Amino acid sequence: MTVVSTCVYDAQGRLVRPSDSDVRRARFALDFDTGERPTFDRGSVHFYTMTTSGLTAGHARQRAKEMLARFFERAESVDGYRKIEMSKTQGIIHCNRNVSITYEILYAVEDGGRGRIHIPESPYAGYRRGRSSVAH
Repeated sequence: MTVVSTCVYDAQGRLVRPSDSDVRRARFALDFDTGERPTFDRGSVHFYTMTTSGLTAGHARQRAKEMLARFFERAESVDGYRKIEMSKTQGIIHCNRNVSITYEILYAVEDGGRGRIHIPESPYAGYRRGRSSVAH
């Protein structure tokens, strides 16, 4: 739904995660965004939030699973798509006692023409080792 920053790479050609302040700004901008579709601008890091609810936790999980499947089906068909982080929060909507699930996804659409170096994934991929690594 919103662009966080342009894709930035370290000296080894690895995608650098945007700063926390850039991500916070993007999250704040979502409050004023009327669109509900993810963006896939090339050469940019994006932030997308999806929220669903259900009468029970199982119902909410099923709806969230369907929404995530649609998002990833679309995203993975985009050349250069790369998930950086994804977080999930679950809670109760107080006015009606429904269960709410929200996913926040930070992802990049890398520019294919950027001749960056391909670094094979290490056995520790997904573990945060500082700002220069991308969590999967």
